[in-house]
Amino acid sequence: MDPQVCLERKGEPSPTPESSKQVKETELNGVPESEHRSGSRPPRLSLPFDRLQEPVTLKDLTELLQFAALGNTGGLKQPSWCRLHHQRKVSGVSVILLEGLSQAHFYRHYLHFKHLRTKYTSRHSYTPSPGNVISGIFSSEVVNNSPADALGDQKSAQPEGGMRLHPVIRKFGLETRGLTGYLLTQEDMIKKHFPVRGMPGSEGFVCTDSDDCVTDSSPLYGLDCEMCLTEWGNELTRISLVDSRGSCVLDELVKPPNRILNYLTQFSGITRAMLQPITTTLREVQSKLKKVLPRDAVLVGHSLDNDLMALNLIHPHVIDTSLLYRREFGQRFKLKVLAETVLKKQIQTEERKGHDPTEDAQAALELAQYFIHTGPRQVVELYCEELWGGSPTMYQPPVNRATSTHNNNRFAQALKSSGQSAVVIGKRADITLDLSNQQWHSSDREVLSSFKRRLESHSFSVVQLSSFSDHLMSMISTDQHYHTMSQRLREMCAVFAGPLPSDYTERDVRRLFRSCGNVQAVRLLNATQRVHAEVEFELLEGAVLAVEMLNGTLLHTRHILKVQRPLKESMLDLDVFLSCLQDDPLNANVIYAAGLKANAKTAQLAAKVNGTGLNANAATEVNETGLNANIAALPAKVNRARLHAKANHSGLLEKVNGTFLNAKAKLAEVNGPGLHAKAKFAKLAELSAEVNSTLLKAKTMLAEIAAEANVGARLHAKTAGLCEEDLCRAFGKYGTVQGVILPAKHSGKQKRMRHAFLKYDSPDTVDAVLSSPVELWDRKVSTLRALTPPHLRSWITMMTTTGSDRETPDESSQETGREEQEVACVMRKLDRRVGKLFRSLPDNTLSIVLLPGHNSSHGDGLCFLEVKQGSAALSDHAHNLMLPA
Repeated sequence: MDPQVCLERKGEPSPTPESSKQVKETELNGVPESEHRSGSRPPRLSLPFDRLQEPVTLKDLTELLQFAALGNTGGLKQPSWCRLHHQRKVSGVSVILLEGLSQAHFYRHYLHFKHLRTKYTSRHSYTPSPGNVISGIFSSEVVNNSPADALGDQKSAQPEGGMRLHPVIRKFGLETRGLTGYLLTQEDMIKKHFPVRGMPGSEGFVCTDSDDCVTDSSPLYGLDCEMCLTEWGNELTRISLVDSRGSCVLDELVKPPNRILNYLTQFSGITRAMLQPITTTLREVQSKLKKVLPRDAVLVGHSLDNDLMALNLIHPHVIDTSLLYRREFGQRFKLKVLAETVLKKQIQTEERKGHDPTEDAQAALELAQYFIHTGPRQVVELYCEELWGGSPTMYQPPVNRATSTHNNNRFAQALKSSGQSAVVIGKRADITLDLSNQQWHSSDREVLSSFKRRLESHSFSVVQLSSFSDHLMSMISTDQHYHTMSQRLREMCAVFAGPLPSDYTERDVRRLFRSCGNVQAVRLLNATQRVHAEVEFELLEGAVLAVEMLNGTLLHTRHILKVQRPLKESMLDLDVFLSCLQDDPLNANVIYAAGLKANAKTAQLAAKVNGTGLNANAATEVNETGLNANIAALPAKVNRARLHAKANHSGLLEKVNGTFLNAKAKLAEVNGPGLHAKAKFAKLAELSAEVNSTLLKAKTMLAEIAAEANVGARLHAKTAGLCEEDLCRAFGKYGTVQGVILPAKHSGKQKRMRHAFLKYDSPDTVDAVLSSPVELWDRKVSTLRALTPPHLRSWITMMTTTGSDRETPDESSQETGREEQEVACVMRKLDRRVGKLFRSLPDNTLSIVLLPGHNSSHGDGLCFLEVKQGSAALSDHAHNLMLPA
């Protein structure tokens, strides 16, 4: 490591990324290393995991299309709902419109859409538009589309306007500060789940011997830890600490006290053989750290909260590089990305087995030193394009329409003004576009052929495939088609259960099955000799868990419950369907957790965390007959209880505590020399009576507070819902939780939701969660690989239906069977054509496939998004698409 890039004290030579280690041009798989760096990163889309459940509108789509085609040179901002990184490298835009199709069509014929479900890694529900979609795209209004005016505005407003809205500038401002200006405040540390003295979750943690006063000349120390998964959760296996010059001052392997379930070798580099001879414990490492760190040391790391939690260590002065180089939506850059872009260093390379914590600690240290010396403004100016996917002007505040109406224009005209050529290929329609840019054809085959011929001459294209829409018009009854499709989707989420006790009601059945997921409907079947029930879940996961968990359950000691799927022709491929859903890119590293019901224990735990719980037994454990031992111990017991007491009881507790301290002093006086035996006995009797009286008062007071806390606990249990923080804490011990989706946030129903979806950072973590018993609030939680894509709220309500729609259609109808086969054939052809269109697109093309849906009861549409990339970039893109909130 070059010492020039290490800033140990204020006033030393300034570090620059260029002056760090010079990287040699070597060949990686036949491609120069320089091409693998950030400068050659392809464009990509990203959005928070929980945002995937929000539907997309035509307005949202036009925002993305306009920014992709015109970008910053057109004075446009990033879309409000997603981020298109490296827009300048977008080579073209393609929109494919599948007329007549809806979201329900896609999932009813999911297995036939092989190309759509594998080539497009982002999928959103689409709210149908009342007008013509193509016309809506080209007639949409563009503000500030004049490149000259836009550039002029950028020059005048960039420093004080747009740049101030950048996430880094919003936090740290434009001026350069000393290192103390970038320390996390205690409030920030609590919000980001750092261990903080006196806060819940930090009990038993060791505190470093640090001063309250830290200056800009205080030394920086880089820290990084590696963990493995044990029965307890993530535990420390290796720690590395480097000083301000990047020299390693501590590098230790640590033996976890609990049984190891997964060494996480691909990340930690730790193996069974490495830890077998190790005897170093966590306590020993904590002691070494306290000796090495000066009293004014500042710890630096990347996502440092995880390292300090693994160390069971509290240190008040920290800088987190993942929070220095900030992003929108609360997302964080990977350390590897920052090192490559800012430091021009390659770390965590694929050929190395696992991460090197010393290397990672050095990288985090250098990133912090560079940021402190360079200042936030210059960092943003230098790396806005490479890291944040655009120039600083992309954060420009909205332009006042009253002063810029002369720049307003339609998208079609804006494309023409910017020198781009647009084309629409499909059926004739009334579109705001020159007739010379429209190609009309009568079949999808002709459309595909025409598109391939004109691809190179047009940077913006809209392709309309109408074969299914034409097929719908030829059907005898389209209502019957949607009726059948709706019924097939319901059958996948249904199970039959029985025999049940004769006194079972629908409510009893709901109570039994809701541990697997939200129950949509229950129907008791009394026509048979014994009582059975049909249970319909909102999500596929509920039906799968019901079969796995409840089949064979003993009810009322006499009834052995049998839970099975409906035995129908439409269910024959269900196993294949479920397997493909698990492999869906949208469900990668996502688990479904059910049985998340709050109870009284939940509320009592929350009450303690909030400072309203009190251990009423703290004083009742006192043995009233042993004065010497109990008077000495009681103040500590009362002090511990006081930490959990409500604020309005603190004065009374202080009074009780003072009484016992006084009693202790009197006891010392009695036991001292100079008193006659009778006088001693009399004073002891008096002191015993005083202590007993005080104990009775303390018991009464503590009982009252405990009763009050229990009332609050019961009230909390009735109103408590799912909390992201609780879920992250419970499931985070297995690995990093990148995102959580709570259905209650997106439902207008008053009932409590008892399930959630959690996204992890790796498949190994998902395997660890599924193979380990998970408990939340002392209740066992059922887990399963996610089957429902994040954008889909319910399989049952995918299509709005009436009461008559719930009746089962005539399964023997040959006409219905023939029509379903014909529809399946059309779907397969459409999917093949979409695959051919996608393959013909140049790399770095933004491709959008739209199933427009219907403005009737036949359901929402569906929108697929993907930036076509070369094979070398596909794996990274699939991993980076859905980033945490």
